[in-house]
Amino acid sequence: MVNPAIPSMKTCIGVGAAALLAAGAMAVAGVGAASASPSSTPTSTASPAAAGQAKEAKGAGGLQAFLGINADSPQAAGDRAAKAAEALVNHPQLFAKLPAALQADVTTLKDAAPADRVKDAYKIKTTALSGGYGAEVQKRAEALEKTVTGIAGLRQELRTAFSSGNPGAGLQKVADQLIAHPKLFAKLPANLQTDLTTLKNAAPADLDAQANKIKDTALNGGYGAKVQKMAEALQKKAATPST
Repeated sequence: MVNPAIPSMKTCIGVGAAALLAAGAMAVAGVGAASASPSSTPTSTASPAAAGQAKEAKGAGGLQAFLGINADSPQAAGDRAAKAAEALVNHPQLFAKLPAALQADVTTLKDAAPADRVKDAYKIKTTALSGGYGAEVQKRAEALEKTVTGIAGLRQELRTAFSSGNPGAGLQKVADQLIAHPKLFAKLPANLQTDLTTLKNAAPADLDAQANKIKDTALNGGYGAKVQKMAEALQKKAATPST
């Protein structure tokens, strides 16, 4: 089972109950570098910031940074992809392991004008998936795309639940998906794990009450300051249309 990972796709995951939003966001952010990562260590010449970005981007040759890009993605997505490309280039041991054609395209993206970033990132995605960088990269890209698609579905499920007056059923699905990733689930506060498990196993008549309990607990700091901060930000974001 491939863990969710989207460093550059580290988007806000709207949640029907703000806590699940937080849980979802933690899920996406927390498992990123762990999956399908080549073993390499930052060189002494790489800055801490570049090393951190490269750690996020390095899974499967940094492909996570580009697989969420569509031809009509917003400028912000292209900008994030360009930063991921820069992090890869500034991580020599990792960058050297990429196929030459991928190195060239990543460098092009790094140096691209803002208006060209989405186009160049999308080219990397389509080339990887079509085998243009070799069979190994293609295989990894296909596996990661399934993860990206799953995260997009989770995000949409959370957004739908968040805007619903009856969030229980949607959030139950989210809880089920989070619990299905044990390493990720273990990173959540213990009492949030307990409440998500209760929600997952709740009877239909109890779903909304349990979902609202999670939301209130998150917003009141019952799962800790980090979850509270994320829940507050995500609740505020939910009041505006998603882009």
